[in-house]
Amino acid sequence: MTPASRKHDNSALLTDKRLTPSMFDSIARRYDLVNHVLSMNIDRRWRAALVGYAHAHESDDVLDVATGTGDVAIDFARFTQAKTIVGVDLSDGMLRVAQKKIAEQGWEDRITLRVGDALRLPFEDESFDIVTIAFGLRNLPDYQRGVNEMARVLKPRGRAVILEFLPPRGVALLAYRVYLSTILPLTGRLISGSPEAYRYLSSSVRQFIAGEEIHSLMRNAGLSLLVSRRLTGGIAGLYRGVKS
Repeated sequence: MTPASRKHDNSALLTDKRLTPSMFDSIARRYDLVNHVLSMNIDRRWRAALVGYAHAHESDDVLDVATGTGDVAIDFARFTQAKTIVGVDLSDGMLRVAQKKIAEQGWEDRITLRVGDALRLPFEDESFDIVTIAFGLRNLPDYQRGVNEMARVLKPRGRAVILEFLPPRGVALLAYRVYLSTILPLTGRLISGSPEAYRYLSSSVRQFIAGEEIHSLMRNAGLSLLVSRRLTGGIAGLYRGVKS
């Protein structure tokens, strides 16, 4: 099975991915808290790095796919002068949390949220200058189709930026493997009350594709000028491509 056609060869995990909207609904209220605790707030720096990697200009239209509780969209509003910012997600529960945060922080005039599937984005071809996805690619049942959709809605010379956890590798990441298999699901269960969700999230990281395969997905979608950057000792990676 090639990266271009790969969905996932683990049938149990693929079944879980089809249930992710309801799963994320169930943990939406405490999702941000769990993320900040589990990452020791490093997740905030990762998202800020994604926004910087996108090089947004004040005339740009931005789409954040699998926006969840809206943190990437909010960071685009906070740190850039992008003209429009749209967040799309399948989970109503996550979007309700995102809308509340956007209203509380006064970004309602800058950010629009929509319910939508990353594999069938509800937008016309060539609608956005920047399309991002942060920690959402590995949750898709079909990685290539997700990246293809990102490329489809990009304008020519638009930028696609992916931020994603990477599967642990090498002796130096032994502690990370232990973290994924024990600390993450236990802490997630204690804070969120949903052991299934954080067992799934742990599995989705451990079984995700390698960084070079993300580049292959982007090339297959017609993106070029690919660049990447590993974050926090290789735990996560940033990937950017440009539509010809």
